[in-house]
Amino acid sequence: MESIDDLLAQVKAEYQEKESGLKPEKQTLFQEEDFKSPPPVSSTYQSQLTSSKFLTPAEENLLADVRAEFEEKERSEELKRQQQVREEQFRKEQQLREQQLREEQKRQRQREALTQEATEWLKKLNPRSEEGRWFEDFSYSYPSKLEAAIDYLSALRETHG
Repeated sequence: MESIDDLLAQVKAEYQEKESGLKPEKQTLFQEEDFKSPPPVSSTYQSQLTSSKFLTPAEENLLADVRAEFEEKERSEELKRQQQVREEQFRKEQQLREQQLREEQKRQRQREALTQEATEWLKKLNPRSEEGRWFEDFSYSYPSKLEAAIDYLSALRETHG
């Protein structure tokens, strides 16, 4: 194979000879015949072209089918992930609702127990005692003596722990 300098020198010589009207002594790099008919293609060269850059219509169809199958699989997996996220979110919301319901039921039971205790306490309270007179003043701003007794006993529980 010739070096780049040799090739450049040959091209320069051909150019100068054409300018002066002389025929070149050496064969030119490219002949007109080279462009008229394509060179014979060997089977290895053809397979290299096909495998590297050019695909037959059948290969293009196969490739399109593979791509479509891959994209469908990706869409399916994404839908599956989204479904799992929705199911997990639904499960968490359900657990939260169940926990809130349990807490509300617990508060109701505590309120019922406190109401029962306040009812018993009011029955035992002597209205003429010092505690009875104090409670009469305390309950004045409540809608009922039972509500006042519930708050009073609740506050006693909090302070005596």
